[in-house]
Amino acid sequence: MPHPQPSSSVVYLIGNARKPGAAETFHRLSDWLQTKGVLGGADLDGRPELINDAKPDFIIALGGDGTILSVGQAMAHRQVPIIGVNLGKLGYLADFSVEELEHYLDRILSDPSLVSMRMMLDVRVIDPAGEAWSGIALNDCVIRVGQPFRTISLAVHFNNQPVTTIVGDGLIIATPTGSTAHNMSCGGPIVEPDISAILMTPKCPHSLSHRPVVVGSDAQVSVTIDKTSEGAAVVLDGQSVHTVTGGTEICLSKSKEMFQLVRHPHRESWDTLTMKLKWGQNLT
Repeated sequence: MPHPQPSSSVVYLIGNARKPGAAETFHRLSDWLQTKGVLGGADLDGRPELINDAKPDFIIALGGDGTILSVGQAMAHRQVPIIGVNLGKLGYLADFSVEELEHYLDRILSDPSLVSMRMMLDVRVIDPAGEAWSGIALNDCVIRVGQPFRTISLAVHFNNQPVTTIVGDGLIIATPTGSTAHNMSCGGPIVEPDISAILMTPKCPHSLSHRPVVVGSDAQVSVTIDKTSEGAAVVLDGQSVHTVTGGTEICLSKSKEMFQLVRHPHRESWDTLTMKLKWGQNLT
């Protein structure tokens, strides 16, 4: 087998200083990447807004899934492959240990087949006055109640067709990547991350008939808040929180941009599901 050629890729290293041991690991990796001649920038304080100036080909997110999501949120429609290095408790998206990163980096930088291309959602929120803001969801868009924690009433439309009204604690609209996050904890389906689909899981609905559904990725989904209490919010990936009022409309559709996550060369998505989430295992 021929030896890998030296890479001309530019790598940006971003850390999460709040994680135990992050500073020591960050400096170790930063020095190593400089020695390899691929480091285009580094920031231990987790400020993803600085990444764009470096124009990297790859981003190493050192921390955990929250670090990866914050990077993906900041990159918005300028996605590049993200290599997740886990310093957290679970690290479902963060597929590599530090030692594995050091072992596989040359292959990662030269093998595009290791990049998993994943669907994201464009989200547009329009308040009753017509003011709008837009965002992107790698994992999910969650419409949730807030203090004083009364129910929220949500009118759901698919492709401009009225479908149902959900009364309960809210609604999770997730990507396949986000199927193993908040969606799963609320009883939603687990979907392979490379599939294109939109998942909708009601949160504690006040009805036995409102079950999770999966629709095609070409669907245009809109949710209008009919009635809610103070404190209700739209939350994107657990990172971006915006309070909302009655009359607000949330419009969601498949993004033209793809979330790009580098996968472990010797680990499939189902391996991670069984290894880290203990799916299908008898725990008794």
